[in-house]
Amino acid sequence: MQKPTNTAPQAGAGRTSPWNHPAFSLLLALFCGIFAWMVVTISIDPQSSYTVQDVPINYANSASTYTSQGLDIVEKPDLETVDVRVSGNSTIIGNIQNSDIMVYPSYAGVSGPGKVTLRLQARLVNTTDFPGDIECTVENPKTIDVVFDEVSEKTLPVTVDASGVSVADGYMLNKSAAVPAEVTLRGPTSELDQISSVVATVSSESALSDTTTVPATLELRDENGLTFTPQYTTMESETANVTLTVYQVRELPLVVDFIGMPTNFDTSSLKYSLSQNTLRVAGPARTVSALEELTVTDFDLAQEFEPGRDYQRLVELPSGIVSLDGVTSVTLSFDTEDMDSKTLNISNIKPINVPSNYELEVLSVLVSGVKLYGPADEIAALSADSVVAQIDCQSVNLTVGQQSIPVTIQIPSSTRIFATGSYTVQCEVVAK
Repeated sequence: MQKPTNTAPQAGAGRTSPWNHPAFSLLLALFCGIFAWMVVTISIDPQSSYTVQDVPINYANSASTYTSQGLDIVEKPDLETVDVRVSGNSTIIGNIQNSDIMVYPSYAGVSGPGKVTLRLQARLVNTTDFPGDIECTVENPKTIDVVFDEVSEKTLPVTVDASGVSVADGYMLNKSAAVPAEVTLRGPTSELDQISSVVATVSSESALSDTTTVPATLELRDENGLTFTPQYTTMESETANVTLTVYQVRELPLVVDFIGMPTNFDTSSLKYSLSQNTLRVAGPARTVSALEELTVTDFDLAQEFEPGRDYQRLVELPSGIVSLDGVTSVTLSFDTEDMDSKTLNISNIKPINVPSNYELEVLSVLVSGVKLYGPADEIAALSADSVVAQIDCQSVNLTVGQQSIPVTIQIPSSTRIFATGSYTVQCEVVAK
């Protein structure tokens, strides 16, 4: 009997499983190798290193080492940054940036002025974000040459340069002042010796007609007036406030203020002249604009006048006003060609303004030897009866009893005659 034949196809015949594919086996082996390397690197040997570029050099760190010796840096290399090699745990150091590191010179070998080769050191300053044992090493250059010099101080006044300031017509820049008025410089002696002045330069966009205050930057200048830019010298202030005092300018007439004359005297009848008739002055606009004339010191006709004599009189300037002509006094002269004089004994003595609680009796009969001046024609016609010796009790401190009281000479009939000299009369004062 013939056996039946099984003709059913076998499962998977002629097909290969992807798990058995050679490429898969290769990838799996590679993955396992990388994984194993990571495990070893992280768990067994996590140390690595890399270079952080362009880390700035901090010259100020531990600067007290040389400043305590009276030294300062006067020359250093143009090098501003260096590269730093960072070593440590690879999971930590990967994010370190140049701002997390400080590079600084070691000043341990600095003992006096001169050139010194300093070793550059580096350390991590951001230990909060990057804890652990992290080593920082400067790669190149490892040393730098720095020159030190003695440090001192120098105090100079602040000079204002107002050459760029313009003022309006009829005005002038009277003065300028800076605050602070002086500054102290500190730096290497070799630099300070080259600095001769500190200048605040100011300018104005428009013509000034009033006092103003403007800010200014301070400049250092050498003995030739050229701008000097120090490398290491510092100033306690880099700026100043400059006050520009602007004055109004005017030319005003000079006049004389006469005193010691009769009540009704006409001063215009006096023929006099001054060595200078006008004066150029300057001052605050609110003061100068209100002036019409300038007065020389008072001239007392009764006490000072003498024919043919010249008089030096001071010019009285209001507070805050300055003379631009440099004139402080003038000469006063009188033209006496048409004048004459006469001496009279005056018997007409009259008291005025007698207080109501007093009685005043004039004991003197005459005021003798009164000298009078005036136009020749009026003097020729003048008699003693036309002259009054007046006692003004309002200007006298009366006391009970006899006292000598000054009188003023009045000429009611004339406005051009005056008396010179001092005169008194004897009086009896009685209380009511």
